[in-house]
Amino acid sequence: MKNYLLRNCTFATMLLASTLTFTSCGDDDDDDAFRKPGTEKPSEPSASEALTPTQQKARLETVAKEALGMMPASDFSTYTDLANYIDDVYGDNYNWDSVDKWARQCWDDALKATGKTYKDEDRYGSSYYTEYKCLLLASNFTGHFSAYGPKWTKEAGTFKDLQFAFVGKNGEDCVLKVETSGKVTKVYVGDWDEWKKGDYDYSTGASKDYYDRINCTIGVPEKIVVTLTQGNTTLVRTNVQVALSGLSGETFDIAKGNVNISADVELSNGYVFSTSKVSYAGNAKLNVVAASVKKNGKAIVTVAMSGDIKGLPSCNVDAFSKDNFNRNDYDTESVTAKNAFVKLDVLGKVQMQGVISDVRQYCDALDMADKQDENETAFKSFVKKANSLADINLFYDNSNVKQATVMMDTFVDYEYAGKQEWDYEPVIVFYDGSSNSAFGTFFSERNFKSVIRMYESLLDDYEQLLK
Repeated sequence: MKNYLLRNCTFATMLLASTLTFTSCGDDDDDDAFRKPGTEKPSEPSASEALTPTQQKARLETVAKEALGMMPASDFSTYTDLANYIDDVYGDNYNWDSVDKWARQCWDDALKATGKTYKDEDRYGSSYYTEYKCLLLASNFTGHFSAYGPKWTKEAGTFKDLQFAFVGKNGEDCVLKVETSGKVTKVYVGDWDEWKKGDYDYSTGASKDYYDRINCTIGVPEKIVVTLTQGNTTLVRTNVQVALSGLSGETFDIAKGNVNISADVELSNGYVFSTSKVSYAGNAKLNVVAASVKKNGKAIVTVAMSGDIKGLPSCNVDAFSKDNFNRNDYDTESVTAKNAFVKLDVLGKVQMQGVISDVRQYCDALDMADKQDENETAFKSFVKKANSLADINLFYDNSNVKQATVMMDTFVDYEYAGKQEWDYEPVIVFYDGSSNSAFGTFFSERNFKSVIRMYESLLDDYEQLLK
């Protein structure tokens, strides 16, 4: 386990935990994330309201620069400095023996022999398996460790959390703490084989290998709180809530199970990464995701997705851990998402959002168009059908009025000896009477040169920060 337990947990907590953040209970942000400007059928602009492509380019450029300018790499230097310090001081040369011993003991304590054994044979030899059941509970992985000398030391006593205390770069006390509480739901996740030893008979060329076959179940806690403090400052606080239901015993079927997960990550510099709603219910009802990045209370980016998933085959999550798992063993031909809604909001000033009424039919229509690319009539018919299933629009300032629509347009891609091959591409349809613009052309490097340069510079700054 070495230093990875602390170093990776700390770094992930500070910089990457936002990708794991969810919140099961709705809040005011949920309504904002899923609110559709105007009505389900947004209005087209009048002649006086319609913005030209040039005007829209200027708006998009201004908003993009404002958003990028709000997230300089320097905002995260405190966190990367600490992560690099941990890597340098508490890395591979630091003594982690007590942590390794504790982790192994926790694992061994979770194993319970069932008394069953198995034997497999092939032309290379024999494999022997001893079966164990394993229940992994966060409450069994608790303890306090401190690193105030040349090694990690486990403190005596019984504790209800997992805690690592160490000295920071400037001599301040730092503590990484993981706490869990609430209802624990047990989920069977699969069988793992752990190789123990092997023998080889050189005279016969046969081998004997011995394994522990572990039937693993994890206990998912209702609440998880991870904090990282430096002196009197809480650098990072992550709150996660999980609710699982619809299980058959300890078995979770992706077609029937329900998951509501929630969380937010608060950084001491004013950033909050949150997923204000994640709700998964298989084939049963609406599945939704909403996430945002805020700085000092102002939403920089908000993303929301929802849809009624239909046609998922019955499949238990433990199947994914099997060596012989094959997606083709499950009927996925009927899987689709009805009324799939997607929204991207930047600073509350630009909204790209829309609905695809049936994702399966949309994809099938474009697939059929690809197969009929030498038949102009059939090709255009399938692309027209795809467009009829999608309604994706561009709005500004959460207005009722859509200023542009994104759709597929057809064009001749290749022509030779009287034969034509057709293709399609996304285009932006403006409402000021101007011609349509190909998506790639409108958002080209030429049109948004200053934004792209600013973005590339920002990436360079982050790369330097993470070195």
